[in-house]
Amino acid sequence: MIRFENVTFAYKDLPVINDVSFNMKDGEFVGILGPNGGGKSTFICLALGLLKPQKGKIEVNEKKISYISQTTSLSDTSFPATVEEVVSLGLVDNHIFFHYKNNKKLVDNMLKKMNLLPYKKMLVNELSGGLLQRVKIAKALISNPTLVVLDEPDAGMDSTSHSNLISMIEELHKNKIGILFVSHHPEDLKEADNIYFIEDNKIITYEEELKRGHHHVDL
Repeated sequence: MIRFENVTFAYKDLPVINDVSFNMKDGEFVGILGPNGGGKSTFICLALGLLKPQKGKIEVNEKKISYISQTTSLSDTSFPATVEEVVSLGLVDNHIFFHYKNNKKLVDNMLKKMNLLPYKKMLVNELSGGLLQRVKIAKALISNPTLVVLDEPDAGMDSTSHSNLISMIEELHKNKIGILFVSHHPEDLKEADNIYFIEDNKIITYEEELKRGHHHVDL
């Protein structure tokens, strides 16, 4: 559960979020749309506790949150680790990591879901940006989070990888895992319970945005 109550945030004198209230229930799939620079990433950083509001209150009640950003860089590329080794690092918090030799099947299943099995023995610093992003997603999802926050995670992905990502998100939702998904593509949010639009320092429902006549995509 995530709740914003009259939240305001600004960078110095530049307002980004102004008196915003928002509520996301446990296990809900929420989509966030909006233009570049409209405040989507700031909203996510506030929800994750990476930024603190100047006014208002934010309450987050989740056992385990996995965050997948829009960048394709990985801190793991600074050392010579293979794809399977990087993905297995996502198990550390669950203590399964310490029994990794007995849980290769778990890692292989995640690699298979993300179409990464052919690359499992490759070093991550040899991968393309799209493959790196898929490794990051696999690493985040293998820890069985209760909430997955995705900030435009399809950077550098081809159409097949993108389609697989959307299918996986929808599968997570069916398994009662919360999804907070920032996207540029309304068509990716067909299975979302609620869709919101962030612009002009406010958050409104996507239906309200359509009534304003700025956008139209059949969901």
